[in-house]
Amino acid sequence: MKTFVTPFRVGLLVLAAVGMLLAFLLFVRRGTMGADSITVYAMFRDASGLGNRSRVQVAGIPVGEIREITLVGTRARVTLRVRKDIGLRTDATLIKRTESFLGDYLLDLTVGSPGAPPMPDGGEITHVIDQQGLQALFDTLGKVTLDIQSVTASLRDALGGDAGTQSLQAIVRNLTELSQSVNDTAQRSSQNIETILENVRDVTASMRSATEGESSSFREIVENLRIISGDVRRMVTDVQSNVYADGGPSGQLASIGSSLRKLDATLGNLETVTENIREGRGAVGQVISDDKLGRQVGETIEDVSNYAQRLTGLKLDVNIHSDYLINEGAARLDATLKIIARPDKYYLLSLVSDPRGVETVTYVQTNPPSLGNPAIQKVTTTNLNSLKFSAQFAKRFYWAAFRFGIIESSGGVGFDLFFFRDRLQLHTDIFDFANPRLQWPRIRTTLAFSFLQHLYVDVGVDDYLNNPVYSQLDNRVLAGRDFFVGVGIFFTDDDLKAIVPVLPAR
Repeated sequence: MKTFVTPFRVGLLVLAAVGMLLAFLLFVRRGTMGADSITVYAMFRDASGLGNRSRVQVAGIPVGEIREITLVGTRARVTLRVRKDIGLRTDATLIKRTESFLGDYLLDLTVGSPGAPPMPDGGEITHVIDQQGLQALFDTLGKVTLDIQSVTASLRDALGGDAGTQSLQAIVRNLTELSQSVNDTAQRSSQNIETILENVRDVTASMRSATEGESSSFREIVENLRIISGDVRRMVTDVQSNVYADGGPSGQLASIGSSLRKLDATLGNLETVTENIREGRGAVGQVISDDKLGRQVGETIEDVSNYAQRLTGLKLDVNIHSDYLINEGAARLDATLKIIARPDKYYLLSLVSDPRGVETVTYVQTNPPSLGNPAIQKVTTTNLNSLKFSAQFAKRFYWAAFRFGIIESSGGVGFDLFFFRDRLQLHTDIFDFANPRLQWPRIRTTLAFSFLQHLYVDVGVDDYLNNPVYSQLDNRVLAGRDFFVGVGIFFTDDDLKAIVPVLPAR
């Protein structure tokens, strides 16, 4: 009997496990929404990233899921199952947004306004916002870079060819002279400015202490001066009456009388001035009598002092380097001015001569079109003599720096890593998002090593995410991956002061 009961119990356990598994599968197949839910649908232009049982949420809280996705014409019909208790309305809005950088999407649901009719079972959500994710971001960046390129077109035309080379040389020469003038002015003026500001600071400190802690004593002093001046005036009047008692002054008495009259006028002026100061009339009276105005004068002078210190602390670095592109078989020249406002903040201005040139796309419409040719033709022109412009803002944090702005006439970002007291540097630039020849943005990584005081060598790879694209005319590299090596020279404003006197004037 025992041998029969044991297998029977095992069989019952297996049947119970199989039944629970089937119930779980049926539950998963039907979804997590029960009877207290309604079915609605929405039409999408693009349903990529969405799938069955993708989450539908309100204010970050899951309230439903996707039940089915079908193709209706050229649009995707997405059927949803949502809870009844959320009070869905006919003016509800459905937003497709990215859940993560892995390409997953979810649906954000706005239930609608309370005054709108309730959404019926099987109804349609007509307000749909269909976002494209990262592709939309790249498209937007592409439009921005096109706008930037149109703005810099006039600059490229002005600096192209031999005239551009001469302009670059003139710019470097002007930068050298400008930095020399700034440093000479700062050196001549910094000590004088500091002395003047120190004196003004001492005066305002004395005035502030007088107005804050000794205002009552100062008023007493002014009142005493007024009384003394009155007494002296009366004494002068008495002396004058005695001098003129015999019918008029003569000789030494006449001289004494004239001096006394001048003293009387001076004391009158002194009395008027002290009266104005005591009553707070005039600029000096207002500063002395008004505590708030005195503090403002002191703070203003302190701000002027801080600004002068920042101006005299401004530093300039000039960097000129050339890289030889191996696949291109040509050299790229880069001249950069680095304006250092603080040790952790600086600005970069660059002019670049790129052997790949600058491409300009134009559309030519022929009306009527010639036989065998389209009415609208796309014409791509490459100018090998045009210069590219860069303007970046950089912020440094310890051994790393982050940059953003215009990189080679295109919007971009970059970051730098510094090692061994900045002798070894790793630079990465990401730009050129809108180039139609490139599948991915252009990324350039450079490793630079400074082996002398003003010289350095570098090596790197340019545009390594894209395959090389060659010209059908001269087999020249138009875009894509390329390797390079180079050498550069850099000098600071202190070095410029030593270089400028030996440069020829003509």
